[in-house]
Amino acid sequence: MQVRTRAWYNGGLKSMWSMVPGLMAVVLSLPALALTLAIKREEEVGTLEALVATPLRGAEFLLGKMSAYILSGLVSASLVAAVAAFWFHVPMRGNFVLFLLLSAEFYLTCMGISLIVAHFVSSQQTAMLLVLLIFFIPAFFICGLITPVNTSTLGSTLAAYVFPATHFISICRGVFLKGVGLAAMREPALWLAGLGVAGLSLSLGLSRRLVG
Repeated sequence: MQVRTRAWYNGGLKSMWSMVPGLMAVVLSLPALALTLAIKREEEVGTLEALVATPLRGAEFLLGKMSAYILSGLVSASLVAAVAAFWFHVPMRGNFVLFLLLSAEFYLTCMGISLIVAHFVSSQQTAMLLVLLIFFIPAFFICGLITPVNTSTLGSTLAAYVFPATHFISICRGVFLKGVGLAAMREPALWLAGLGVAGLSLSLGLSRRLVG
């Protein structure tokens, strides 16, 4: 009898297959950065103050701001998936539509957080720095891109679950490498939903104070 170790979803142990789906969480965070910078730019030029004199509501303000970035983000997600599959030859074993739906959930979560950041900072430079600290730097070090989350210290593991990238990395690898459905990705999807509801609710309250 011989005992052999076998990798189920990446039989050749190709690092590219693991890294490319994980990096999607970093690349697809860019619309959140763009949204934050756009809001701060409008504040600096004074166009955001003009909204106070309009009958625009907070929910309408959020919807108008996020919709264009979510649509462009879904186009970016499609292009990134195509590059991963055809350029880097990472297999797409799961459902592409499910990938887009969960990408939209990821965008909503990130944009809720970015709207909160935009409310509390005073300049585009500060906003960019905070967004980088929230979305990009943790993705490389504690969110499971390079090393599994559960191999870190308890504090790092608990902190990782607060960042959307942690859950979206699991989703991307699940869709691409494992080919699993929504039932198998229920936990990261629910985490994203919870973070998204919290972020969007807070940003909605802040926007109501701004535009009514």
